[in-house]
Amino acid sequence: MGILYLNTEGSKVRKSGGKIIVEKEGETVTTIPLEQITGVVIFTGVHLTEAVVVEFLKMGTSVTYLSTRGQYYGRLESVHSVDVERQMKQALLTKDGKFCLDISKEFISAKIHNQITVLRWFMKNKPEANQGELDELKISYNKVKEATTIQQLMGFEGNAAKIYFLCLSKLCKPEFKFYGRTRQPPKDAFNSMLSYGYALLMYEIYTILGSHGLYPYFGFMHKPKRGHPALVSDLMEEWRPVLIDAFVLHLVNKGSFKSIDFEVDSSSGGVFLRRDQSKDFLSRYEKRVLTQIKNPDDDSNEIFNYRIQLEHQVKKMAKAIDNNNSEYYKSYRIR
Repeated sequence: MGILYLNTEGSKVRKSGGKIIVEKEGETVTTIPLEQITGVVIFTGVHLTEAVVVEFLKMGTSVTYLSTRGQYYGRLESVHSVDVERQMKQALLTKDGKFCLDISKEFISAKIHNQITVLRWFMKNKPEANQGELDELKISYNKVKEATTIQQLMGFEGNAAKIYFLCLSKLCKPEFKFYGRTRQPPKDAFNSMLSYGYALLMYEIYTILGSHGLYPYFGFMHKPKRGHPALVSDLMEEWRPVLIDAFVLHLVNKGSFKSIDFEVDSSSGGVFLRRDQSKDFLSRYEKRVLTQIKNPDDDSNEIFNYRIQLEHQVKKMAKAIDNNNSEYYKSYRIR
């Protein structure tokens, strides 16, 4: 399975035989076999020929359109994977209070567990870090199982998030210090990279959900909202610390990005990666999701990558829905 990112401004994408060819000013930039592509993310300034669009529709390959700053424009997708029966079950379960609460607890307990583990990774090199904040996170983690409503659960999650992002700020280089999570638009360089990474992760999960017949807008924890893929947001929770937060913290501490790599939008006051740097971030993100990991579901030595594991999580969600049983969904937890 592979996601094709098309972000070379002024490029044209055409089909030749069983391959996709990306060209700019008459020169070939890259060539990719169609059989290797399961999803496409296309950024502003890239042109797809009609033959390519038709081929993607025939293959059932979805195309997501984003701005260079990660703003979502829309999607092109066929109806190949639409599973109406599964989606009807999914819609009914959004009204099942017990199912929604139980599976939401699984999302949030895994998220806080992963947040704690990420902080421990980085605190090994920061002996001055405040261990007391980890203890506060553990308290929030233990409270999750006591929640009787999703609103209460989200309160525990929100409290944990404030502590967690405070810790992240303490662990990053002074150049990238920030004061809490900001979005729409991000107000500093660290939040800018978080937002960009979350956008990439969101539409990666969105694509996988569609390929397994699930409807991205019927969620169990996040409330339905016009234009918001609630189920994607649900499934993202456990992955934010693992795939994006730890990744961004590593990048800034390693010096992969500098403050000069960002620009301030004059109209919104938001801070964003410059175009060339956003391409670099995208390349590094792709390497991140292809990082090899051990299968967390058993004690075998089987090796996966994060992208494959994301699909496994979606399959677990489908099984939970098909069987009307939230216990079939077990979140991904790092060690």
